[in-house]
Order: sequence, then C-alpha cells, then structure tokens
Amino acid sequence: MNCKQWNKDMSSSQLYKIKKLKQQFSSTSIRRRRYCSSLAPCCCSSAPTEASVSNGATIIELPCLPFSPAEVFVPSSTKTLHLYEARFLALLDEVIAAGNNLLAHIVVQPVQGDNPGVASFVANYGCLAHIESVRRLDIGALVTIRGIGRLKMVSLTQVEPFIKSTVVPVTDDYPEDRESLSVSVEALRKTLAEVQQLQIKIKTARTELLQTPLEGALQWAEKGEPDQQIQAFVPGREERFSYAALQPVSGASPGELHKLLQERLKAMETMDTEVRLVNVTKYAEQSRASLAAKVALQSLQF
Repeated sequence: MNCKQWNKDMSSSQLYKIKKLKQQFSSTSIRRRRYCSSLAPCCCSSAPTEASVSNGATIIELPCLPFSPAEVFVPSSTKTLHLYEARFLALLDEVIAAGNNLLAHIVVQPVQGDNPGVASFVANYGCLAHIESVRRLDIGALVTIRGIGRLKMVSLTQVEPFIKSTVVPVTDDYPEDRESLSVSVEALRKTLAEVQQLQIKIKTARTELLQTPLEGALQWAEKGEPDQQIQAFVPGREERFSYAALQPVSGASPGELHKLLQERLKAMETMDTEVRLVNVTKYAEQSRASLAAKVALQSLQF
C-alpha cells in the first residue's frame, strides 16, 4: 500500500489521529525488541504490487501490530512479544475474544506525504500471525506468535486505541508444472537437515530452547495450517519451505543476523517461488559452511 492509498482510504478524523501514530510506534517498538530476536536495521523497499494480490481474494478485518523494518516477520517463523501497554493488551483481549487468535504483523515506515501537517506511513511486509500461546504476567503478557502467510492492507478501519485494517492474502504465482519446485524443495531440505545437525553441535547458552527455530519452522512447513478459515492466507508447500529456511541459527553473529534480515526482506518481496528457493538455498549453503567452521573450531578448543 502506498502513501496515497493509505491517505485516500482514511477520513479526515482518521488523518488527524494518525499524527499520533508515529509517537505510538516509536515508543513501543524498541521495548518490544527487548523480548524478541533483534536483527540489524536494513533499508526497506516497496511492498508487493497490486498485481500480486489474487483476484477475488478473501478480505478480513484484523488488529495490526506495527514494527520497524528490522523486525520483519516471515511465514513459518515464531517470536515472543512482551505486551504491557494498555492499547496492546486491549488488542490482545480483542483477538482472544474473537476466537481466531489472528492479528496482522506489519512493518511501518514514515514517508514524506503530500500534506506536511500529517504524518504519512507506508505499510510493507505484512504477515498474518497466529497466537500460539499467551502467558499472563504481573505486568502485561508474553505472547508467542507464528507467521502464517503474507498479507496486504486494504483500508484502515480504526486507528485508536490500536490499528485495525481490512487485509487480503498475498501468495506467489505458481507455475502449472510444479515438479521442478518439488525437486528444489528436496534439495533445500537436505541442506537444511545438515544445518540442523551442525547447529545442535554448537555449544550455546543453557537458556536456548531445545527445539531450534529451524526445526519448528520445517515442521510447520510440512504440515501446513489446519484452520480451514484462513486457508486463503496459507502458502503452498513449496512456498512454505522457501520461508522456513530463513531462521536464526545457534551462535549467529551480528553480521549473520544482518544477512538473515536482508534475506527475509528479499523473500517477502519475491513473488516467484522458484526464485526464492534458489536464493534461500544459497543462503542455507552459506549457513552450513559457517556452522561447519564453528564446529571445527569448537572441537579444537577441547
């Protein structure tokens, strides 16, 4: 959604309220980042084009959580948020009351609009998120979410106390013959199996989860999403695996996390599954080589 579309779909009262959105966004995203895996900042580019949205696509209204480009969220991934501000706890209560446990994870960037008196934003890299668990705390709640599929914001329906928007699914354009995709997926799975074996050997902090993010993402990519109400948002198997490869690995350096962020941004922009599979396979091979070197170095220290 570009800046003009955002402003066009909003009433004058909503435009007045959006002036406060920049402060709301900047004051909360940093605090959330303390409880999530942080990736280095990277320049954010445009969202998928109008042509990438399927004709007659399902349109639903969802509460939206805004994040910076450094926190782009891809399908198959999980992360845990600490929500404690009143507006986000209200968002959580509404999502749970709705019974579907769904929200939109969006990346928001301020842009120069036509009206200098109004803060304008562009929403990129939207991802449908499913709440997998909620743990209430004395202050706020820990909420674990999983990415389901890409989405595109259509029209804002609410700005305060939290953002709500109608959204539509965004999926790849699949070729009629998907046999070549299956071959690419199997090659990727083989490389990722080696990555998984290597990262288990890396000596890491005791607090690290026994199940790696990669293992959880691969399991979800294989099974898909059982909820029939959101099947329009769920990518095909090949597309799911192309995202599952983009998970942080044990002992990743800041430079490697920055590379992961770049690959995630590229994957969210790509509309061709085969191209994404080629890109993430190269990334997985680089991760495998890096982990092999770390395992070798670790063995020399004992």
